Amino acid sequence: MQEETRTGVEVKLEYYWFKWFYLSKPVIMIDDEKHFCNWGNHFFEIEPGDHHIKVYFRYLFMEECGANSLDFKVEAGKVTRIKYHMPMWMAAKGSINLI
Repeated sequence: MQEETRTGVEVKLEYYWFKWFYLSKPVIMIDDEKHFCNWGNHFFEIEPGDHHIKVYFRYLFMEECGANSLDFKVEAGKVTRIKYHMPMWMAAKGSINLI
């Protein structure tokens, strides 16, 4: 039996367990398309090619806490993996990188 291949991006969203921010839902923007998610792992099927991702979360009156972005490439039949980790301080950028 042939294994099914997926093409897309998997995004791992992490938060600090001792912070209350996790009550705020993160937003993943892939090529300007918003996805409202929970903290954790998410897969998005997207076409091969160059893409842009931005991750942030809303908190109180701040629309884009921890906002950070990354350009990445998806190859046909492969999954690109990205990890975002919320910042320690609300005004700081979250860390985002390929894994």
